[in-house]
Amino acid sequence: MAVEAPRIKQLARRRNWGTYNTFAAAYRTVARELGRATSDRRLSDLELQPRTYSRWMSGDNVPRGAAAQVIEQMFDLPLDVLFAPTSLDEPSGIPSSAGTILLDDPLAIENSLLRLAGYSLPDEVVTGFRQSVASIVDRYETQGPQRLVGEARVVRSTLHSLLSGQQLPAQRTELMRLVGRASGLLAYMAVNAGKPDASRAYCTEARTLAQWTGDVELEMWVLGTLSLCLYYQGRYEDAFAAAAEGVDLAPDSPQAIRLLSNGQGRALARLGRRQEAHAVLERAYVLSERHDVPGGLTPCIAFQSYSLARTLANAMTVHLSLGETERVFGYGEEIYGTVQRSGSEWSRALVTLDVATAHLRDGQPDVEQAMALGARALESARTAPISSVWDRAGELYEAAKYDWPASRHVREYAERLRRWSTLPPVIQLATRALTV
Repeated sequence: MAVEAPRIKQLARRRNWGTYNTFAAAYRTVARELGRATSDRRLSDLELQPRTYSRWMSGDNVPRGAAAQVIEQMFDLPLDVLFAPTSLDEPSGIPSSAGTILLDDPLAIENSLLRLAGYSLPDEVVTGFRQSVASIVDRYETQGPQRLVGEARVVRSTLHSLLSGQQLPAQRTELMRLVGRASGLLAYMAVNAGKPDASRAYCTEARTLAQWTGDVELEMWVLGTLSLCLYYQGRYEDAFAAAAEGVDLAPDSPQAIRLLSNGQGRALARLGRRQEAHAVLERAYVLSERHDVPGGLTPCIAFQSYSLARTLANAMTVHLSLGETERVFGYGEEIYGTVQRSGSEWSRALVTLDVATAHLRDGQPDVEQAMALGARALESARTAPISSVWDRAGELYEAAKYDWPASRHVREYAERLRRWSTLPPVIQLATRALTV
């Protein structure tokens, strides 16, 4: 018979806050953040006692007053949902919050970086945070920044608080690495949310921590994310330079695959430097053969090296920018099955939009097919879209409208795009109405 407990216990365990120490650390961090935001000293001074924690986890008591505010902020859910009984063996079934994506103010990020110190804690706490970071990566392709940014912020803030004490050198280094990874995830989420200033600030923190801990692979990953941020701002020379700096750190590392295909290749294509773009893609393919890269479609936010399918998806965008539509069609067919099985709605959408645009730019344009694929892409990105889907969907319409303004297929796509743009998750991206 399944054991029932308040849903908060299951959610805490999924976020690796399943012990009193980890839960209390997260609770203390959120309480202080709320206290600073509201100038409420009750929140700033809150501490969670072991007895209170045990009663909450058993369902014998429910938080009230200031404690209730903190708990609802931690999980972004109301108390009646958090303390409803549920089986510990079942999925949580939690309705997602469609609220605004909240990111830290860039100045606040810089200030917290300056406050780092140390704090002694059990090894299982470090393990728990390592699992929390990995869990966010694993869920990102299906849940997106809308649902995971709050969790990533709590992980980062809690780690900062833990570093205000003292640890043995090895443990402290590991905590700093984890802060760097949490900041890196937030930097990537900020790109997807169309917030470049916050992204660059998170990148600065993540890269600084990577340098402090000698984590060259993390520094390369951060430079790749910075390159992505600059690319979506249209700063192609800067995007190329950031990626090139990352490659120079370890040219033969599997991390260089992402920097070459996503960073250098796409920027060079936008700059019209065809031969150089082809050359960096070839280097990425050689490294993919040399290293044991993962199979399938690796998460776009993962710290591991790109899989071949992810590299080819980026190569499609390079060839599209260069007008090489046959290569776009060829790679699209090659990775179609892998992308469809990936569970990543925006990867499906982006690949489909690239193929759709290629049909418009081909020597024998097929407007009907292009608009049909565009509509399919919109249908694939309804629940957790990212800014690049919004941008490419709009670019497809603008290209079609310019050359085929009277086409019925273009008008139908325009109506689908209009309806898609009224979905709550898309409205956030379209208006950039996100609080940083």
